[in-house]
Amino acid sequence: MTVMVRQATVEDLPWMSEILLRGFDDKFGRMLGRRFDRAPQTLTEMGRKWLEWELCTMLAAEADGQPVGILLIMERDERLGELWQEARIIQQELGLIRTAACVIGLALPHHGINEKVAYISNFTVDAPFRRHGIGWGLLASAEEWARNQGKEALSLHVAEPNPARRLYERFGFRLERTINSRLSQWIFDIRTWLYMVKPLTETQ
Repeated sequence: MTVMVRQATVEDLPWMSEILLRGFDDKFGRMLGRRFDRAPQTLTEMGRKWLEWELCTMLAAEADGQPVGILLIMERDERLGELWQEARIIQQELGLIRTAACVIGLALPHHGINEKVAYISNFTVDAPFRRHGIGWGLLASAEEWARNQGKEALSLHVAEPNPARRLYERFGFRLERTINSRLSQWIFDIRTWLYMVKPLTETQ
């Protein structure tokens, strides 16, 4: 199997949205309910905005030319006007009630991006292609990007029961703090999140 990781473009957004939904079907399913079938269009449109606003860098993984994984590196938090536009996109596709659930849900857990730390989000590999080193390759590419940008660390949140935690630990991430959220438990049935950091400099 030949695996390639590259920076994604707007043309990749439709398949990236499908992979993201499959990877987090439980999370999106609880937020969207019967509107789940409208989610690909919504995520694709939001992805276009994120690229337009230079909000993140998107990495795409391919195995033998087939798209199999994604990883987003968030470069800054959304501004108020951008959050408003995101809410309008969601509302047009999913309706008012689901918009409220999505706006709250997508903000959990809050990452608080800063200029020294590259924050990893929306990281998933399609189930049939897991355990082939693709996730590791995406993380390695994210680390290379972060080092080239002069970042001092990588960071991410992972749900406590998520087995991906073991991958992060092998890659060098260490637990920095544990976050308990009743709101997250209500929306996702996930009470505890782990905030993990991998230092990229010898001084940390």
